[in-house]
Amino acid sequence: MTLNSSLRRHLNLPAVFTVSLGAMIGSGIFVLPGLATELAGPAAIVAYFLAGLIVVPAALSMAEMASAMPMAGGTYLFIDRAMGPLMGTIAGFGVWFALVFKSAFALVGFEGYLDFFVDIPVEWVGVGLAVLLTALNSTGVRVSGRFQTIIVAAVLGVLGFIVIGGASTTDTAVFTPFAPEGVGGVLAATGLVFVSYAGVTKVASIGEEVKNPSRSLPIGMLGSIGLMLILYPALLAVVVGNVDPAQLAGDPAPMVTAAGKFSGTIGQDIVAITAILALVSMANAGLLSSSRYPFAMARNSLAPRIFERVGTKSGTPTVSVLVTGSVLVLLIATVPLVELAKLASAFQVLVFSIVNLSVIAFREANVPWYQPGFRSPFYPYVQIAGIAGVLVLFTQLGFFPLFGAIGIVVLGWIWYRLFGQSRVSHESALLDALRLRATSRLIDLTRDALSLEGRDHILVPVSDTISSNRLRNLLRLAAHLAAEDGRITVARVDRDVEGALWWRRTVFPQASDPFRVGIRQIADDLGIDVGVVRPRGSDVRGAVNDYIARHAVDLVLSYQSDVSRRRRGFAASIRWLQEHASCDVAVLHRRLIGELGHIAVMGAGSPYDVMKIDVGNRLASEPESTLAFVHVLPEDSTDPQVDAIEKYHAQLEDLCGAVTSSSVERSPEFIDAIAERGRGADLVILGASRRMTGLGPELTDNIAEAVGTPVLVVSSRNPGTPGLLRSTLERLIY
Repeated sequence: MTLNSSLRRHLNLPAVFTVSLGAMIGSGIFVLPGLATELAGPAAIVAYFLAGLIVVPAALSMAEMASAMPMAGGTYLFIDRAMGPLMGTIAGFGVWFALVFKSAFALVGFEGYLDFFVDIPVEWVGVGLAVLLTALNSTGVRVSGRFQTIIVAAVLGVLGFIVIGGASTTDTAVFTPFAPEGVGGVLAATGLVFVSYAGVTKVASIGEEVKNPSRSLPIGMLGSIGLMLILYPALLAVVVGNVDPAQLAGDPAPMVTAAGKFSGTIGQDIVAITAILALVSMANAGLLSSSRYPFAMARNSLAPRIFERVGTKSGTPTVSVLVTGSVLVLLIATVPLVELAKLASAFQVLVFSIVNLSVIAFREANVPWYQPGFRSPFYPYVQIAGIAGVLVLFTQLGFFPLFGAIGIVVLGWIWYRLFGQSRVSHESALLDALRLRATSRLIDLTRDALSLEGRDHILVPVSDTISSNRLRNLLRLAAHLAAEDGRITVARVDRDVEGALWWRRTVFPQASDPFRVGIRQIADDLGIDVGVVRPRGSDVRGAVNDYIARHAVDLVLSYQSDVSRRRRGFAASIRWLQEHASCDVAVLHRRLIGELGHIAVMGAGSPYDVMKIDVGNRLASEPESTLAFVHVLPEDSTDPQVDAIEKYHAQLEDLCGAVTSSSVERSPEFIDAIAERGRGADLVILGASRRMTGLGPELTDNIAEAVGTPVLVVSSRNPGTPGLLRSTLERLIY
């Protein structure tokens, strides 16, 4: 991934720190304390601290990704690269939506503090401030950053004054009982105040405008959340200890009320002004960061290109700032923001879990360009704890916010389908990570299979009409696949006069039986020992499965020839065994094998079943034999998909003892491509499965007919064979 910057880097570490703080200091402490204490009592102090701890893993993850990708877009960019353009679009659209609503909410949330000075509609003031902030951000990030630094410094000074001054007048008796609503109340309050910390990740979206981002972004983000982890609980302790609990529950300006206990009217005025400045600072941080999302999405073809325009003098994404500011003004003037801000907050909670998952995807994918200057400590335990904590928190938000989060996801999906899907082609680090893990698992299983000597007991069911040449073919294959001390047993299946298959109840007669004599002659030619049985019972399918279980058969090797009327019952039974036998099954289709000079293992999409590689490698053990790995992928397969299969083939070539070759190609016609590749082979090996994810019998018949050369179809029942879920996942990631 090439990180080309088109924005100017003006922001230093203090600016990053104050932007991050400004995004957190706001409604979380100036509006929410009353609501939090109503839910949890004095234990709301713990709720603030617990909410901060839940955010820490996401902050660590964001700091790591921001140091690796200091580009405009922040959360959107990270999720897009980690989880793919669909998830990136949903995150970009949703986080932009959430930040704009929270900024609008901040500009009308200081109504209780504004009332101390003037009695005018807060919406008018909010619209005026939104226009001012939009103009300020359009002039350049340097001016906006200085404005943010001044405001946050002033706010921090006043908040420190409140903590120090309020500590002396705090009534400790109000802290008993500490948690009247129990753990449930604390969790509910945690879900409410979680949004107080959510702004810590906003600063990552302006990473492209930060000087020395690999140092400034992690220090600024983690330093700011560390400070707030101390400041928020301390402020709430002062508020709870200085305001009557009954008054606090409905107080729109709890900080002012608390300040009045130890600083009088002057102190209240100072705190009211500070609250207004803090909320304006939060709105400014939200506008500054949210305006970078359309810019970043446009640069990745997920939004109209007009959002990509950068002002020649200001060096900022001017169009994106103006459009975001216009939406902000419109929302303040027309929309009931309180409930919609709750919807936005629920989506941000969801995004935090995806942020933690994104770091896991990057780390596990070993993406070459992912070289963070800061790495999250205690990986991956911190991220896993963060995901679990956020999911628990998600259950505390209530139905309406959850419904809103789902609605934002749906809107983002619709935007991607209508606008972005046809314009993007890159894949995600998550897919890379899943492919690496899946391939590593398959290679380990293949190595284990190839290290074994061979099959311990091979059962070869044949009909009483089998030709000598076909029987020789089957026993030749069995000789290659059996272990040195393994058993090979031929089971002769006869028909009665009515055409129903059954096992004769008598043992073989004298040694002069022509069938037995023929087997002995073939076995002597191949240098192997072969047993012959006629298991008892009238149900051939049940009898075979019973024999498999009783005699520890680990491979059934049989054939499908032309399905004449005489052989239709035998063919149906072999097909049934392919789908239901309790051991591996290999079926030779129709044509006879000549030499085993060139063997082709065929695959489509996902990697091979281990059994195909094991069988192919053992059959290619003859002198001058070669083994070809052939994969035919859909025509729309991406370059990373092709590359993943090619790397998989390369690892297989290192494992196999035979002389190998590899071919991976895209084709719109799977059967035609397989047939073309298979026509030059002496034997083609295909995989079939009893599961719906495998090649069905009709498809394997069609391929065998199209190839025109002998085809061996293998069906694995090994415990390592992927189940339906894993098979489906492999087909999706490859």
